[in-house]
Amino acid sequence: MRRSKSVNRTIWRIVFVLVVVALIVGYRLVEEIGPDRHPDERFVVVRVVDGDTVELRGGDRLRLLAVDTPEKGQPFYEEACRFLSDQVLAKQVEIIFGGKRRDGYGRLLGFLYIDNVCINEAILRSGMGCLYLFEDNIGLPQIEPLLAAQVEAINGDRGIWSVDYRPEDHYVAAKGSFRFHRPGCRAIARTRVDNRLIFDSREEAALIGLSPCRTCRP
Repeated sequence: MRRSKSVNRTIWRIVFVLVVVALIVGYRLVEEIGPDRHPDERFVVVRVVDGDTVELRGGDRLRLLAVDTPEKGQPFYEEACRFLSDQVLAKQVEIIFGGKRRDGYGRLLGFLYIDNVCINEAILRSGMGCLYLFEDNIGLPQIEPLLAAQVEAINGDRGIWSVDYRPEDHYVAAKGSFRFHRPGCRAIARTRVDNRLIFDSREEAALIGLSPCRTCRP
């Protein structure tokens, strides 16, 4: 009996330790990367993945909402990465989430702030990226300042808006869409003529908040 009681006490000690460890690990996961964090809680950026994506302490990634920066190999890719790194790397940041908290890749989606400065907006104002909207974020209060920042960059020929390019005779967008295209783009080919918007330049389309198609890259 003594041996049995001793064995039972040992088992209970092991179970108790395992429970405590599980609670600690669970608390840290919720604290650092859990999907149910409150929007006003703060994070620390540990790595800049590219010009519009960062990695947070704990392993989660944040895709900056409503902006799109150049891909690797495109003009201003390195500058966009460096700009974001200078702004946020190793700093404590605040995330304000939009309509969706995560995208299809499991990344957080939100507006990144440092001391009440919106980094998404700073990217657009510097010309390091373009506005990139979807239907579920069109009504968010941050969008109007983002568009104003992009207009400022376009008018100032900053960043990506300073790059020389071969202009088309015109550019096309489907009514109600958020992208504009070269006239020969396959993404617009089946859109009826009476459902098209025509722009004389890509800047004209961007000034009202449309972003370049990722297929034809106007």
